[in-house]
Amino acid sequence: MHDTTHDGATGVFPDDWIRRLLRGLVRASGLLETHNHAGSRLSMSEVFALAELSDSDSLSQQDLAERLGLEKSTVSRLAGNLERRGWLSRERDPANRRYYRLRLTVRGRDVARRTGGHFHVYHAALLRELTPAERAGLEVGLAGLIRALETIESGH
Repeated sequence: MHDTTHDGATGVFPDDWIRRLLRGLVRASGLLETHNHAGSRLSMSEVFALAELSDSDSLSQQDLAERLGLEKSTVSRLAGNLERRGWLSRERDPANRRYYRLRLTVRGRDVARRTGGHFHVYHAALLRELTPAERAGLEVGLAGLIRALETIESGH
């Protein structure tokens, strides 16, 4: 087992294996950059928002913020960007006029469908490159990392 607390570096940020792996993942995948997915340029937050909205008839901005783990103001800007692109409609919630209901437009559903198809192919290609043991280890390790992150973030 690796000690993740310190690998001997004295820099401001930890120089441990978890940082090196996460940095490698971000760099190799280009997670911080906007990418072309099935003919549409999308940021990762836009991809995740399209996925959440395509799974629902509509969501409040608050619901989308909770699902994405983002601040309400960030989701408001994200929704505004998607709306300007013609992919999203924002309407006041008739039950509570303080809230917006978010719904994908026909064009937005098309972008979501094409983007989702792109990721189906991409994920299949990634998984083919891993051995069965690597896939199993990745599933267990990422599930554990998510659990640990949720525990730390909730203050327990």
